[in-house]
Amino acid sequence: MGILERFFAPSPFVQLHEHAKKVHECVELIRPLADALLTEDYEKIEELHNLMSRTEHEADQIKTELRDKITKMYFLSVGRLELGQFLAYQDDVADAAEDFAVVLLLRKTKIPEELKPDFLAFAGQVISVSEQLMNLAEKLSTLAEAAFSGREAQNVLKGIEEIGEEEWRADRLERKFARHLYTIEDKIDPITIFFLDKYCKTLGRVSNKAEKSAKYLRLIIRKK
Repeated sequence: MGILERFFAPSPFVQLHEHAKKVHECVELIRPLADALLTEDYEKIEELHNLMSRTEHEADQIKTELRDKITKMYFLSVGRLELGQFLAYQDDVADAAEDFAVVLLLRKTKIPEELKPDFLAFAGQVISVSEQLMNLAEKLSTLAEAAFSGREAQNVLKGIEEIGEEEWRADRLERKFARHLYTIEDKIDPITIFFLDKYCKTLGRVSNKAEKSAKYLRLIIRKK
């Protein structure tokens, strides 16, 4: 990148949103993965895992390209290290979604019928948290133009609070599933209990990572 390009290069925030969309593509695959698990379609799980792996790799490629650009640009409205860290946190969401796909491959586990509604509700709420983060990333270009301050910053801060609320709902659904699981533990073999607990915790990490990304963005805004 030449000296003029460093001064006048396009804003990285548009590409940051592109990365967010690719990350959310990974998270959206949680729904068909959960459906395949509930219907015991293990071949579909493997197919979706492969798709997840490709999509996560595409997110990594965007991340790497954008990180390289950020390190060479001048006059960013936020610190390069801070922007790079936010990008890394956002990418962690895709990694967590891929972890869910991986853990489903480890064993052909059957979810008891009475647990299926709770599991689907939890998975759906996790996806909702990620969607909120993607929508927030769409506002970053406008936020950057406002130097991460003013009304635009307040709107983003409000969105961050909403992500916190959505993640709280995900936590409640995670606990509901876990409580329900252990009320019927005498009907389930120990290995199945172990894997259902693992599914639950792995899903929870997806929404936790999304909230962590949002909280870091709040820290960036508060420091301005």
